[in-house]
Amino acid sequence: MNRSLTNVEGRNFTVNIAEGVLYVAGAAFISGQTVMPALVSRLGGSNVVVGSVAVILWVGLFLPQVFAARYVETLPWKKPWAIWGGVSQRMFILLLALSVLIFGERDSSLSLVSVLVCFALSQIGLGITTPGWFDLFAKVTPLRRRGRLIGLRNSIGGGVAFLCGLTLTWLLSHFQFPLNYSLAFFLAFAFQMLSVVVQLNLVESQPSKVVARRPVGEYLRHLPGVFKNNKSFRWFMVMSVFLVVASMPVGFFTVYALKQYGGDESIVGKFTLAMVAVQVVSAFVNGYIADHYGQKIALSIAATGMLCASVMAFFAPSVGWFTLVYVFLGMNLGSELMLRYNMAIGYGPVEQRSTYVGLMNTALAPFYLASLVGGWISDQFGYHAVFAVGAVSSVVGIAVLILRVEDSHALQLSPPELAPVVVDSRQ
Repeated sequence: MNRSLTNVEGRNFTVNIAEGVLYVAGAAFISGQTVMPALVSRLGGSNVVVGSVAVILWVGLFLPQVFAARYVETLPWKKPWAIWGGVSQRMFILLLALSVLIFGERDSSLSLVSVLVCFALSQIGLGITTPGWFDLFAKVTPLRRRGRLIGLRNSIGGGVAFLCGLTLTWLLSHFQFPLNYSLAFFLAFAFQMLSVVVQLNLVESQPSKVVARRPVGEYLRHLPGVFKNNKSFRWFMVMSVFLVVASMPVGFFTVYALKQYGGDESIVGKFTLAMVAVQVVSAFVNGYIADHYGQKIALSIAATGMLCASVMAFFAPSVGWFTLVYVFLGMNLGSELMLRYNMAIGYGPVEQRSTYVGLMNTALAPFYLASLVGGWISDQFGYHAVFAVGAVSSVVGIAVLILRVEDSHALQLSPPELAPVVVDSRQ
């Protein structure tokens, strides 16, 4: 029996690595940090519109999650939600590729609108899917192996994404617009759809304990109690707010470099290469650190990467030095988000993992509007002001993390304020 369970754990561990590698690799072709801002700028988008890319990237991902979590926590089987949600979300990437190909050269304004709409629908689909996907991820992965799995997914994925970055650089420099961007998005669709196919091989051997579904109004009224009664989670959220605002400059790094230093769009591929190359190492190292020394230390390292990226962007004297911005950004993007996910589920009971992830992300969604504020700041005061605001927010977030936040997996929490109601999971 134990041997059988071990075999299932090993299979799921391998499948989760393969799924993550394909997803991360595909993300290199549709990067919200490099490719999408460059495309929006290429289509004539203003700084505020460029800033909206980051808003769509994160608000679209995060805002729907607490509403999706209300349904996910009532499901004894999480895999169907993750699979069908993943397929639906990938369809919008395909539509994005087609819209760029069809409208990119004919009507830049129409193309810009269609790009933003397709990108938004893709992110909303991802947001609806994520609570169920991460609940499944945590369910089939023992706690002792989660940090390692997260690290390996992002590290190996970063290695493959590095090769994808080379391909992206070649596509952007050897094909005319809009075919170059369209081909990149078709490849993103192919890799990420394949990741869903691989995910079909996950074994969800036991049904989950579930929570009785509440009416929407009652469910939403009880959510503030999580913050009121769970001090540890409350400080975790305060820290997360500052780390989110610290990401304000990310959408402007590429646009600033293109305007400040010149060069063609192949520089977008080079920046992506630098970013994903560092992810190969940083994700693996941070995963090891999370398992052996605690998630606080690993998250502190990731957050420091964002701080260094903003500082380097402020002072970089040339495009060569500016590449270091993406080196530091790779330290952050390789692990921060997944580490925060993993910490969030530790503040509540197993039955409500999806609720804690969804609540965290939905509560943080409005703070990603900081990217729109960043567009206004860049218009009024210049890009360096945006970089400075991001750096200051990083410093505050790191200070709160070190001084106030408790590592969730070291806590022994009392029964939470949203008391789960366990029901018979049989249909």
